[in-house]
Amino acid sequence: MTSGSILEAAPAPTLPAAIIDDPRHPAVRRVADVLRSRAARPRTILIDDEENMAQAARAGVELIALYVSASRLEDISPACIPASAPELHALSREVLRGLFTGEKHSRVFALARAPRPASLRDLITAGGDLLVLDGVRIPGNIGAILRSARAFGAAGIVLLDSGLTSIYDRRLIRASRGLLFTLPVLTATRSELTEFLQDEKIPLAAMSADADDSLDAISQVPGRLAILLGSERTGPSDTLAKLAACRYAVPMLPGVESLNVSVAAGIVLHERRRLTR
Repeated sequence: MTSGSILEAAPAPTLPAAIIDDPRHPAVRRVADVLRSRAARPRTILIDDEENMAQAARAGVELIALYVSASRLEDISPACIPASAPELHALSREVLRGLFTGEKHSRVFALARAPRPASLRDLITAGGDLLVLDGVRIPGNIGAILRSARAFGAAGIVLLDSGLTSIYDRRLIRASRGLLFTLPVLTATRSELTEFLQDEKIPLAAMSADADDSLDAISQVPGRLAILLGSERTGPSDTLAKLAACRYAVPMLPGVESLNVSVAAGIVLHERRRLTR
């Protein structure tokens, strides 16, 4: 075995007696069932790549089974194996291709028990601002925003009309680098969000390229804010835009119509941090 091998990382898992090359094997069928699931609240989820698996384990997510390509069995990073290591399966290249037909596949992934989904109630006592993403549907953008939210101390993210069947969408886990498991991220309807903000007396601040107020002023707003960002094409819905107590624009040079929503989110959250420094 090479230095830093899976056996040195954690003695609990034992190397599989044979590489699985039968797509009907129970361990393979289990993965296929998870990939096919469209449940809003799945019981089991799939986490790709060692970094994401390690982040999930640090956040307390229970990894059930670890899957490795036969070609990677000798050089798994120790960081992805939690203290209570899960069962380990080695899969042939053909089995992996069959599982992930038409999708990006990883040579190292895990099945895990899905954590309890967050709710709006989880945001009541959490410190920091909320991010409200209205109609943002690209998992890569949501994941990048999630990473900025974690870096700049946001309390959580509320997704409206995201197109995601589940928060634990495999693409979103990848895009967030596993940080999805470290702060509340939830879906809600616009009416649910509106009622929550009114009950908790949290003002809504909308980001808009045509707003009159410069973003510089947002750092002076005391208390918590719900920061509203919409899709790059259509912006936030009229329903929520009308509820915004204030609207801000990121100052830009002429000739640029808009920023990527994930870039705008990072700028806004950084600007808000100036209030607490």
